[in-house]
Amino acid sequence: MNLHLYLKEENQFRFLDVPSYVVKDLLRDRLSSSELARIDRFAEKVDTPKVFKAGSVVVDFSKKTAECFQAGLNIPSLEPTWDVRIERMKLENY
Repeated sequence: MNLHLYLKEENQFRFLDVPSYVVKDLLRDRLSSSELARIDRFAEKVDTPKVFKAGSVVVDFSKKTAECFQAGLNIPSLEPTWDVRIERMKLENY
């Protein structure tokens, strides 16, 4: 299953579609520096979304925080090293 990974950088966002295992490993600090560089290289700038859709994960590398929008991840079982918030979904998120 692919997730929509949004990289938050100050006032802008970059986007990359990634397999769920990439997000799981990212939240546990298990990605190598080359994998992180690949994410950085392939992520494309996008306009700031008004609403994040289900299956989106917004990450901020500088603060090591993540917001998950119905991503289908069992966060407690991952034992993340990042600060992860699970956002409540509303009708407009679908």
